Amino acid sequence: MYYWLKIALFSVLDKESEDSNNYIIASFILKNYKKLAGITLTEIANNCNVSKAAVSRFCRELGLLDYVDLQMLIRAQQGKTDNRKEIQPKEIKEIYCARIEEAEANVKMAMDNPLTEELISDLRSYKSVSIFGHMQASHIAYTLRDNLAVSDILGYCTISWVEQRRKLENMGPSDLIIIFSTSGDFFKRMDINMNAIEKLTKSRIYMITFDNEGNEEVKGIRKILLGKPGDAVYSNISMNLFSNYLSYRINSSVL
Repeated sequence: MYYWLKIALFSVLDKESEDSNNYIIASFILKNYKKLAGITLTEIANNCNVSKAAVSRFCRELGLLDYVDLQMLIRAQQGKTDNRKEIQPKEIKEIYCARIEEAEANVKMAMDNPLTEELISDLRSYKSVSIFGHMQASHIAYTLRDNLAVSDILGYCTISWVEQRRKLENMGPSDLIIIFSTSGDFFKRMDINMNAIEKLTKSRIYMITFDNEGNEEVKGIRKILLGKPGDAVYSNISMNLFSNYLSYRINSSVL
């Protein structure tokens, strides 16, 4: 997850006005990323000239639990950078190509899943479509939304954890929801209780995820698995491939 924190921060810069608190905080973090391990909530607030509450809200809107969660991601990224070993270009190419082949094999199995055909059929028939993802999965959701728009399927997307939760809590039987979740713990991170989830399953919900033993089981949610989870970069390849397949099926005259 740490790998995609910067992508989430850049998404804030794309979305927010330059004088907004969120833009100022995201910009400060990006400019000072390598020096932020261990910096306190108060220090971030003072440097950005915003309140501590504004920094806490910013973290939650990114999909994090709190400022401590943000610090853990920053420290994990710093540790990854410090411990990185030099790998020769030839070896990198071989590793990358092997992961691509593995991702393709997993996505082909997902294509044969009857739930995939149901999802494609639902995309053609539902008028209300929402596509969500947290952190590394959020831009997959946006890509699918943009690709579906070519076929006049208008999907709703947001990277805001708060807005996603608000939208989910007000959905009903006429809504189609697609969730990209690397860990499969989307609802746990949203902190939505089981009663609320049971209400949500009146909607048509698909989760594109990985075969992770630790992920949550929610009755009524249609899970399409893309193999075993890898690290963020390679899991993202599989989700991208599957998202592009959905777009191709919808946009193509070949059914």
